[in-house]
Amino acid sequence: MRRTKKDTEQTRSAILDAAERLFAEKGISATTLEAISRTAGVTRGAFYWHFKDKADLMGALCARRSLPQFEMLSRAIEEGHTDPLSLLEAAGREVLAIFEADEGQQRLFRILSNHGEDNEVAGRIDERNRDLFDLLRRVADGAQQTGTLNLDFTPQEAAILMLVMINGLLSEWFHLSRAFSLTDLGGKILSAQISLLRAPAKIADSVASDAKGASG
Repeated sequence: MRRTKKDTEQTRSAILDAAERLFAEKGISATTLEAISRTAGVTRGAFYWHFKDKADLMGALCARRSLPQFEMLSRAIEEGHTDPLSLLEAAGREVLAIFEADEGQQRLFRILSNHGEDNEVAGRIDERNRDLFDLLRRVADGAQQTGTLNLDFTPQEAAILMLVMINGLLSEWFHLSRAFSLTDLGGKILSAQISLLRAPAKIADSVASDAKGASG
């Protein structure tokens, strides 16, 4: 019987759903491809039709959970923005709200927080973390260029600070069994972090004035 495009997409989604659940529950290294196929209700042949190995599977899991806020930040930085830190705060609040409500995002974070022993899988996970760090650094670069980044921090340092805050916040939310609201308390912590990174208004105004004078 000939399979339709819809059937193929459903099979792929079933494999991804099964892998995500098993990786989150048992860990990547303890989960076999046989277990994923069995849980998804597909044959090993069907699995290999869609994915080469665990590393390929992890790449697909990360891709389908990508957040539009990250793409929005990337575009804004490429095109230029007058206040990158405010944009980052707004996007961060949206991400926290999504994370608090979306069990799929929560499962992926647990998976990414526990590196597998497989070097290729670990490489996929590290690549995603590097992409997030690079995005935060680019936002900080933009803030430095507009004079809105606190002079006490380099863009590299600001990106590290934000990454540590984000990962720490989500990790403790899990460890404390969701004892606080990511949207409310998490949003306050995010705002406090952005305030720490923000330059005094007079410095930002001076940089803006210099830039306007140079263009004129």
